[in-house]
Amino acid sequence: MGKELGLHFFALHRKLGELHIVWQQYRQLFGSDDDTIELLNRTAGLFFKIVQDELWDSVLLSISRMTDPAKSQSNKNLTIFSLPPLIDDQALKIEIEGLCEAAFVSAKFAREHRNKRVAHQDAGHLMNEPVRPLSGISRAHIEEMLSALRNVLNRLELHFRGSEVFYQNFVDVSGARVLVAKLRRMESQ
Repeated sequence: MGKELGLHFFALHRKLGELHIVWQQYRQLFGSDDDTIELLNRTAGLFFKIVQDELWDSVLLSISRMTDPAKSQSNKNLTIFSLPPLIDDQALKIEIEGLCEAAFVSAKFAREHRNKRVAHQDAGHLMNEPVRPLSGISRAHIEEMLSALRNVLNRLELHFRGSEVFYQNFVDVSGARVLVAKLRRMESQ
């Protein structure tokens, strides 16, 4: 990859891995089955509602950050858009630009929520003024956005290393799944 592209790629690779870990924890707690949701509500409903909202917003922020422009005013951002200028192979560069653009388009839901609700306090949204409501967003949308980000990094991974990374298949031994199992055991005692 070369030094500069390699450094940018590795940092984004790490961020995408972290994003998938957070998303996996969200899914294990709030996206698996109704029995788990009921267990969490019985155990500490308010606490788990806060956790749910914070994990959700964290995922939206991370997706937005990864698809931000490579530069904001005079500040450089480390995003997928910072990769194409570092690629020497013109065919690969054009392909990566297209994948970056597809990821940007797919991230419109995350960006809209970040800009109006998560990172900024849009007055119209907060005061329920008759403005255009926020687009609905679902777990399926999140999965599509994550897939688009994986496509960018895995295309480079495939080109330079001949393999792909299965970001979405992180195996945890101390995360949300373990917490849910322990809560079930404690409740049954």
